[in-house]
Amino acid sequence: MMRHELGEGRSYIVGDAIEVLQEYRDEAAAIFLDDAWARPNRYGHFGIDYDTHPFNEEQDAEGYVDTSITTCEIIDESHDALSEGGWLIADADDWLLPRLARYLQDEWGDVAESYEGGGYRKVGGVTITKADGTPDRSTAGMYLSTGGYPVVFAHKGDSDRQTSESARQIASNGLDDYGWGSVKPISPYKSWVKGLIDPGELILVPCAGTAPAALAAEQLFGDEAHYVCVDNDERAFEAFQRRRKEEVPDTHQKSL
Repeated sequence: MMRHELGEGRSYIVGDAIEVLQEYRDEAAAIFLDDAWARPNRYGHFGIDYDTHPFNEEQDAEGYVDTSITTCEIIDESHDALSEGGWLIADADDWLLPRLARYLQDEWGDVAESYEGGGYRKVGGVTITKADGTPDRSTAGMYLSTGGYPVVFAHKGDSDRQTSESARQIASNGLDDYGWGSVKPISPYKSWVKGLIDPGELILVPCAGTAPAALAAEQLFGDEAHYVCVDNDERAFEAFQRRRKEEVPDTHQKSL
C-alpha cells in the first residue's frame, strides 16, 4: 500500500479499498463510490483495462480481473466507515443500479418508504451534455445509449444532513481523459459536497479513479478539504494528479 500525501488532510492511497475503509470506522461524513465496473465481463469493453469484480460472492467470477473483493463487501465496509447520519453517494450503471438499490434496502433500510432511520434514500443521476447543451447520446453501449449514469443515495441512521441540491445533475464532459478510461465531470459532485458536507469533514473515495468528489471538495474548501482517495492502480493516481493540477488552484497543490 502506498499513501501519497497531497497536503494536510488530503491523501491518495494506492492499495486495497477494504483495508482503507477499515481504518476509518465511524469517521466519514460522506463516501463517494464509483463502482460501475462491478459488471460481468466489463473488463476489456470500451477500452477498459483496469480491474473489475463481481457484485457478490454468488456470481460467476468468469471475466473478472480482481475477484478478491465484491461490491457488497465495499458497501458493508462503507457503512461501518460512515459516521452516524453520513451519506453514501454511489455511481452506478444500468446493470448495477437495481442490485445496489435492493442490497441497500435490505441491509441499510428503506428510508424512502419509512422516512425514519437510515438506509436507501433515492436514485439520482448525471446527464451528460454536449458543448451546445443538448444531451450527449453518444455514450457507448450494446443496446441503448445512456447519455449519463445513475447515482444512488443512502445514509447511515438518522441524518440531519439535508440539502435542496438536486439528486439529478446536468454536466458536460471534459475533453481530456487524463490517461484514464473513466473520467466523470466534477460539477455534480460539487453540488452534493456543498449540500451535505462541511469544511474539514472527512470524505472517503474508494475506487477513486480521477476522484471528482475529492477535487470538488478541494475547489470548494481549499485547505480545509479533508479527503482520502483509494484505488488499486497506480495509473489512477497518476491520472488524478494530472487532473488535480488542471482543476485545483496552485495554492492547494502543496504535496507533503
